[in-house]
Amino acid sequence: MRYWCISTSVENWRICRKNSVWGMDARYYVTLQRFLRSGDKAVVYTHGGKFVAIVQFSGKYYFSEEDLGWTKGKRRFLFPYRINFRIIHESEDAPRISFSTEDIGNKAKWSRPNFIDDIVFIADKGKTWNQYLQVSIIRIAEEDFTSISKAVLES
Repeated sequence: MRYWCISTSVENWRICRKNSVWGMDARYYVTLQRFLRSGDKAVVYTHGGKFVAIVQFSGKYYFSEEDLGWTKGKRRFLFPYRINFRIIHESEDAPRISFSTEDIGNKAKWSRPNFIDDIVFIADKGKTWNQYLQVSIIRIAEEDFTSISKAVLES
């Protein structure tokens, strides 16, 4: 089993949740075809700094041009490479992350400790931390999956 972090907008997550499907564009085809499997688990991050759910992928990936209403930027987008999932848990009061470290005259100042400091795969804890979550899907270590899942379950 592999562990993943999937990232999307709040509105696209609503569509994913309603249809129990995760969609990706052609850039992620090889990852989907070679590495993502039924039974793999993921934490769901929505833009704005929240981990909102834990899901488990099910079945085989497939290609569909059915328009579910997803957008990329402000334009409609199909995300035709798809895999179904089931929600293990969804948080009503999702754990938030934000930058915790500032660069003050070439010296680090740990000024805003928060949950981001417990996440290994986000190495940059400064103001550009969200670059790690700009992608649709990224593999994460079990350690990160466990700590994020725990925070989602407890929120």
